[in-house]
Amino acid sequence: MKRSIRSVLAFVVLALPGTAMGQSAERTAVATRVSQGPTIDGVLDETFWQTIPVISDFVQREPVDGAPASERTEVRIAYDEGHLYFGFVLYDSEPELIRRSILHREGRIDQDDHIWIGLDSYNDDRNGYIFELNSFGTQGDALFNDESMTLDDWNWEGVYESEARITEEGWTLEVAIPFTTIRFADAAAPEMGIAIRRAIRRKNEDVYWPHIPQEYRSGFTTVSQYATLTGLQDLRRGRYMEVKPFAIAGVQKNAGEDRDVLDDVGVDFKYALTSNLALDLTYNTDFAQVEADNVQINLTRFSLFFPEKREFFLERAGLFSFGAARDTEVFFSRRIGRENDIIGGGRLTGQVGPLSIGVLSLQTDDLSEGATVLAPGANNSVLRLRADVMPRTTLGGIVTSLQDGDGHSRTFGADTQLRFWNSSALTAWIASVRDSDAGTSTAGAVELRLQPERWYSLTGNYQTVDEDFDPALGFVRRQDMVKYGGTVAYTPRFEGSAWARSLVAAFVVDRIDGQDGGQQSSSQLSHNMLTLQSGDFVTLNFRRRFERLDEASSIQGRTLDPGDYSFFAVDGSFRTNQSRTVSGSANLSVGDFWNGDRTSFGGSLMWKTGPYLTLTGSANRNDVSLPVVDGDFSTTVLSLDVLGAVSRNLFANALVQWDDVSKELQANIRIDWIHTPGSDLFLVLDTGYFTGELMDPRDPRFLRRTGVAKLTYMKAF
Repeated sequence: MKRSIRSVLAFVVLALPGTAMGQSAERTAVATRVSQGPTIDGVLDETFWQTIPVISDFVQREPVDGAPASERTEVRIAYDEGHLYFGFVLYDSEPELIRRSILHREGRIDQDDHIWIGLDSYNDDRNGYIFELNSFGTQGDALFNDESMTLDDWNWEGVYESEARITEEGWTLEVAIPFTTIRFADAAAPEMGIAIRRAIRRKNEDVYWPHIPQEYRSGFTTVSQYATLTGLQDLRRGRYMEVKPFAIAGVQKNAGEDRDVLDDVGVDFKYALTSNLALDLTYNTDFAQVEADNVQINLTRFSLFFPEKREFFLERAGLFSFGAARDTEVFFSRRIGRENDIIGGGRLTGQVGPLSIGVLSLQTDDLSEGATVLAPGANNSVLRLRADVMPRTTLGGIVTSLQDGDGHSRTFGADTQLRFWNSSALTAWIASVRDSDAGTSTAGAVELRLQPERWYSLTGNYQTVDEDFDPALGFVRRQDMVKYGGTVAYTPRFEGSAWARSLVAAFVVDRIDGQDGGQQSSSQLSHNMLTLQSGDFVTLNFRRRFERLDEASSIQGRTLDPGDYSFFAVDGSFRTNQSRTVSGSANLSVGDFWNGDRTSFGGSLMWKTGPYLTLTGSANRNDVSLPVVDGDFSTTVLSLDVLGAVSRNLFANALVQWDDVSKELQANIRIDWIHTPGSDLFLVLDTGYFTGELMDPRDPRFLRRTGVAKLTYMKAF
C-alpha cells in the first residue's frame, strides 16, 4: 500500500506538465497613489475619486454566463503608504428594493445585496483574501487556499474600515484595508491578483470583474483567473506590532460543585517579521467568548465532527489542513485545549518566495482534580510546508507532535495537488503515525477529478486507513478501511429558462473493505438537485447501502448483532431563497435502517423583522424502529437562533437548543460590543437545564450556569 501511494505521488509530480498551466487573466487594475486617504463615510466626495480610472465592465456569471450586467457598477482603487482604498458606486434602477438585513459582523451577508473584494496578495494564483460588504457597510471576511474554501474559512476576522450609503441611484461604499491586515510579497512594487463580485439579490444575479466563466467550478476562489493589480509602490514597511491584552471576570456553577469565581488576564501578541511573515504569541489563552456548538444526535457508529470556532486557530487555518476534510484529518485544532487549559505558545505563518510556512506550538496545563492529575499537560506542535513547484501545482508536507510525560505521538505526511483543464485536479496525500506506545500506522488517499466542461464531471478516489491509525492531533472518523469510489455527474444550465437555472444529477458509488480484504460497506447514491431562477432549490436522493458487522455494535445504546445489513432510503428537501423577509426549508427521509426502518423529517423558518432582529427556528425528528429489545425510539432536536443588532458595533446572538436524548435545555447568549476596531467587550451567558425525570427529587435541574465578561483591547504600533 505504501509503495502504491508513493508511486502515485511521484506520478503527480511528473504528469501532465503541459496541462497544468493556469490561464492568467489578461485584465489589469491600476491603483492610484494619493497623498491623503479618504474619510471612510460611504460618500465619494474627495476630489481624487473623480480622477481615478474606473472599472465598470462587469459581466454576469449568474444567471446568464457572459451576459452584460443588468446594473452598472463602478470601482475605483487608491492607496497611500498604509492603506488600500476602494470606492464603489453601485447603480440600481430600483434602489428601494435593495436587500439589506445584516448589521452584525460575520453574519450571513450573502443574504443581502453585497460586494466581494478578492485579493491574491502574494500573486501566486493559489491563495487569497475575501472582503465581503453590504449596503450598511457590514463586514465579513475569509481566507482561502489552493483555489478552494469551506464555510469554516469565513471564521477569520480582519481589521479594516468600511461605510456605505443608500442613494437615489443605488448605493455607494468606501473601504480602507490596512496593508498590515494582509500579507504580501516583500517587493518594491508588489503586484496582487484582484477580482470583484457584486450580488444583486432580488434578481439572483452575480456579476464579476474580471469574468470567471462557469467552466471554472470554484468560481470566485479561482485566483488563477484574477486580474492583476498594479501601481503599488513605496508602501510602509515598518515592523507592524499588535498587542491585545484581555481580562475576564465571571461566575460558574456546575451541578454538584461549588460556585467557581472566574477572573483571569492574558495577552495575544502579533509581530510582522516581514510584510509576508507574521509571528503570533499567546499567553494564558482563553476562549470564553466562543459560541456554542449546534446539538447533533449521533445515529451512526462513528464520531461526529464539530468545526473549530476559536479565533486563535482560524487565521490561515487552511494552510494547516491536511488529509480528507471532516473524515481523516492529520491536524484538527479542536484536539488542543478542549479539556486541558492552554498555558501559551505561538504560531508563525506566511510565505517566503514560493514556500508557504505554518508553524504552531502550544503548551497545555495539567487537568487536575484536587491532587489527582486526570490528564497531563502536553506540548502540541505542527509544522506545515507547502511549495508552489509549477503553475497550479503544489507539493507539501506536515509534521505534528504531541509530547507529554508519558510518551509521544508524531505524524509525518506529504501531499500534492495538480490543477488542470479549468476545474480538473489530481490530489494525493500519505501520512504515517509513530506512537511511542502503539507503534507505526499509515493512511493515504488519491483522487482524480475531471471537469473539462461545465455540463459534466467524473471523479475517482482511493483511500486507505490502517486499523490503528490515530494521529494524536488529528480527527479520524473511520479506521481499518480501504475505500474505492467514483462519481459521474451531469450538470446542465438552463440560461434561457424563465424558472429553472441549473441541475445537478450525480451518481456516486463507493465500497469499503477492511485491511484484511473483507467487505465492510458499500453504497450507491443518486443525487439530484434543481436550482430555480428564484433562488429556491429542491433535492431528491435515492440511496442504497450495505453494512457488514463482524462484531456487535450499537446505535444510541441499542445493540446490533454481527451480520449483513442492507438499506434503501429516499430523501427529499426544499429550501427557499434566504434573502427574503421570510424563508424556510423542509426535509423528509424514509427508508430501511439496520433491518428496521427510519423516518426523518424536519424544517426551519427564518423571519427577518428588519436589520435589528432575525429569528430562526428549526426542528428535526427521527423515528426509528429496530428489531431489537427497546428498538422503537425517537430523537428530536429543537433550536431557536436569535440575532439582534443595535448597530454594526453592538450586536448579540442567542442559541437555545433542546433534545430528547440528553433532555437538556441549553441557552448560549453572546453580546459583543466592538468598542474600537479589533477590540471587543463580550458578555456571555451559558446555561444547561435538565428537563427529564429526576432520579432524586433533591437533585438540581440546572446542570450549569455561567456568566462571563471578557474585555479585549488591541493596540497597534
